[in-house]
Amino acid sequence: MIRPALVVAALLAATPALAQEPTGECYQLEVSVVQNGVEVVSTRTQIIEDMTATASANINGVAYAFEADLFTVQGDGDEAQMMVQAHLSRGEAEIAAPRLTFLRGDRAAVRVGDESGDLLTMSISPIE
Repeated sequence: MIRPALVVAALLAATPALAQEPTGECYQLEVSVVQNGVEVVSTRTQIIEDMTATASANINGVAYAFEADLFTVQGDGDEAQMMVQAHLSRGEAEIAAPRLTFLRGDRAAVRVGDESGDLLTMSISPIE
């Protein structure tokens, strides 16, 4: 049986001005929304330190929007703590706004749900 899942590949990392090169580390960010045990939205993208990634999709007439920021919150060099702060909305309602803190170069994941039974999973890992 084919599981009804839609893959949204529209997440794009924002790029700096044309004359600048990104200086931060690059990470892979994966996000999915599960409703009643069925994955309805799933996406994977790259996000660069001190940049923003955004995406949107219209699934069965319902608009989903996602935005994430990745930045350093404490420390210096390899021991710095990083934070990814995300916002996911369905229509005009925000589904979740998770924040995930992790050490630079490490992997991390978070799962959050809302009162409607939707589950958001988000994971981030460095790209070598």
